[in-house]
Amino acid sequence: MILSCPNRDGFLKTYATTGKNGLPVAYHRCPHCRGYWLSAFAANFLSDVDIESQHLPGPLPISHHRFTPLCPECKTPLHVSRDYNVPSSVTAFRCPAGHGYFFPSGELTKFKTAQQAKISYHKLWNIPIPSVSSVLLVSVVIILFGGIIATTIAIRQQQTNVSQARQLLVSHSTLPTANATVFFVATTSVPATVTLHIPSANAAPVLMETTDRTTHTATVSTIPSGTFSYFFTITVNGKTVQTEMFVFTAR
Repeated sequence: MILSCPNRDGFLKTYATTGKNGLPVAYHRCPHCRGYWLSAFAANFLSDVDIESQHLPGPLPISHHRFTPLCPECKTPLHVSRDYNVPSSVTAFRCPAGHGYFFPSGELTKFKTAQQAKISYHKLWNIPIPSVSSVLLVSVVIILFGGIIATTIAIRQQQTNVSQARQLLVSHSTLPTANATVFFVATTSVPATVTLHIPSANAAPVLMETTDRTTHTATVSTIPSGTFSYFFTITVNGKTVQTEMFVFTAR
């Protein structure tokens, strides 16, 4: 099926690639106005590399076209997308019948940058993502695999994991001693099994000792001088959660 450019600039050229989720992605681009016509699925999972790899002239100003773009499939006037997941700084149009989205020249790259920035922000600051639909364009939320959806699910699972670990870990401390040895103490709110992890020092996980299963200790030797990160995994009733990262300094 040959599709016309939403801006009436001729016919669209079709591209096919593999998306971020490992699945095939097809999309269309106008060689004249350089705009993209694509499904919500393609917009969400298209790689930035594919967007930037097409050696076409630079972006055209959006004001180049002064009429409302039309859907290439049903010829219905496209609506400016006001979705929560499309930043106000990005211009995008969507078909009211759900056929796809049109991004004028340069706007798809801006959308992908904003999309990734939102995911990175929530991941960095450990802030729960309200929902998958707050990151993805509509009509693709039902696809529960791969790419960005897998990332958002993993972030939310990690956030739940850390929250549960905070409820279990009452306190923790470190005491550097002589001969490159560090003494670790962790206290849990309920009886548990605690394992110490110091990946930044290339140390193997250490199962902490305990007599009452609420106060846990471990002595780790041969740690070089410097500052290192560590965390605990806490197991209660067969379920294991991981704490956030902590920092200690060895003498």
